[in-house]
Amino acid sequence: MTTDAEALRQTTDTQQPSNPDQAGFVAPEGQPPISKNQQKKLAKKERFAANKIAMKIAEKAAKQADTARRRTEVQEKIAAMSEQEQEAWRLARQAKRQSRKSETEQKRSRLQQAMQSGQGIVIDLDFDDQMTESEIKSLCGQLQYCYSSNTHAVVPGHLYFTSLQGRIVEQAGRQLSGLENWHISREQQPYIDVFQDRKADLVYLTADSPNELSELDSSKLYIIGGIVDRNRHKNICFRKAESQGIQTAKLPIEAYIKLASSRVLTVNHVAEILLSWLECKDWKEAFFKVIPTRKRAVESAADKAAEADVQEVVRDGQVQEQAEQTAEQTVSTASDARAHTCEHSEAPAGKRVRTE
Repeated sequence: MTTDAEALRQTTDTQQPSNPDQAGFVAPEGQPPISKNQQKKLAKKERFAANKIAMKIAEKAAKQADTARRRTEVQEKIAAMSEQEQEAWRLARQAKRQSRKSETEQKRSRLQQAMQSGQGIVIDLDFDDQMTESEIKSLCGQLQYCYSSNTHAVVPGHLYFTSLQGRIVEQAGRQLSGLENWHISREQQPYIDVFQDRKADLVYLTADSPNELSELDSSKLYIIGGIVDRNRHKNICFRKAESQGIQTAKLPIEAYIKLASSRVLTVNHVAEILLSWLECKDWKEAFFKVIPTRKRAVESAADKAAEADVQEVVRDGQVQEQAEQTAEQTVSTASDARAHTCEHSEAPAGKRVRTE
C-alpha cells in the first residue's frame, strides 16, 4: 500500500529532472523524447550563447569607458597647452586626417581600377551542403581575410564571390560587416554560369591537379575552392573541375617549400599568395611571405637563408617607409620651431613664454 508521502515523492520525481542540465527541455508532441546527452548539449549551447552575450556587453562597456578616458586625457592635454600649441596641434590633426582621407581615396581608386582590369580571382562558394555550421563560420572569416588582403595589396585583383547563397550568405550577412559595400563582384549563380562565355579562361586551382602553374595570366580567371572541410572531402575541387571540362592547376609550392603536413591551404592563404605574386612576380618570395611557419617542414640552411632574404626585403621596405615618415615629421617639427621662435622673440620681456 502506497502512503501519501511516497505518492508525493513519486510525483515530485516525475516533475523535476534528476540533472539540472535537463531543465526546460521537453520533446515536442509527436516526437521521441530527447536523450540525456542531447539535453546536456542543448543546455551547454544555451549557456554558451548567454555567456557570449554577456561578454559582448562587457566588451562594449569597456570600450566605451576606454573611449571616454582617452577623450578626457586629450581634453586635459589641450587645456594645458598655450594658444600657439593648440593651433599647432589642431593643424597637425587636420593634416593627419587629410592624409588618412587621401590614403582611403587612393585605396578605393585602386580597388575600382582592379574591378575593371585587375587579375580575376574567383572564390567558388558552391559547397554549402558539404560543410557544418562551424566550418561555414570559419569560411566567412577567411573571406574577410581575403578582402582585407586585397584592399591592402599593392596590386589588387578583381575578387568574385560566386554561388553566394544559402547558409553561407546568411552567415556572411551576420559575420561580415559592410559586405554590401565591398569592392567585389557578388554573384548568386555558380561561376560556370557567370562566365559561360569565358569557359576557356577558367582555371581551377587545386593541389590535386597534375598541372603546375608557372605564372599568372592576366586573361585567365583563377578559381579557389571556398570550402573548409578539414580535408574530409578528398579531390572534391579537382573532380568538380574535370566534370565541367575546365582547366586545373596547382601552385608550384613543392619546388620552393617543403610542407610538414597537407598541401591544402586556406582560402585566404591562396588568395594572398596570388596577390603577392602580382606584386613581386616571384613564387619563392610569395610563398615565404604568406605560408605560415607551422605548415613548413624542418628547414634546411638554404631554406632559412632564403626566408632571411625575403624578411630582409620586407624590413628594408618598412625601414624606408619609417625613414620617410621621420623625415616628414622632422621637417614639420622644424617649421613649428621656427614659428615659435619668431613668436617668442616678439613677446614682452616681463612675460613668461611657455616653450615646452
